[in-house]
Amino acid sequence: MKKTEKLLIDITFDLLYKKGYCATSLMDILKIAKITKGAMYYHFTNKNELVLASIHHYLETILQAHWIAPFDESEHPIETLIQQINAYLYMYADTESFLEIKHGCPLINFVLDMSDKDEAFFSYLQSVYARWQESVNKVLQKAQELKQTKTQFDTNDQALFIISSIEGSIGVAKAHNNLESLKKSFAVLTKYVGSL
Repeated sequence: MKKTEKLLIDITFDLLYKKGYCATSLMDILKIAKITKGAMYYHFTNKNELVLASIHHYLETILQAHWIAPFDESEHPIETLIQQINAYLYMYADTESFLEIKHGCPLINFVLDMSDKDEAFFSYLQSVYARWQESVNKVLQKAQELKQTKTQFDTNDQALFIISSIEGSIGVAKAHNNLESLKKSFAVLTKYVGSL
């Protein structure tokens, strides 16, 4: 990825995450990047293409590094799932992380803010949720196959519930602008996952 392209992607994601799609103008992006519209058009044909590239870059990174790769080699899938839920909490607690509790979860923010703006946004964001659910589903299936679960359950339904709980917990913590709320919710969630 070229330097200017990466700069535009980083700035766009930061503005989208903190301000939303409608409040993020192309002029805002260009002003912060200190580049001309012509330079931007060399890399992207329009704002929507830039937005899609930006959310794709960041969400793919999070999805792969946090919700897919850690499970590939795990021989203790339930423990790994609990670790990843807690690691997500630590990302919000880390002042160096781009995630901030006052801004919530970028994925759900983008779904609520952008799904009706462009079919490409809707399709991509839907695919992120589908792949996240499939990854958690596989983790739970593996735990059942290894006889590391205490109960019988439908893995796909549980995967949907776990993801919904993660997203809902972050949403409530955002509403309170309070990391303590997220800690409490995730403590209940991880206890539940451990009981499966």
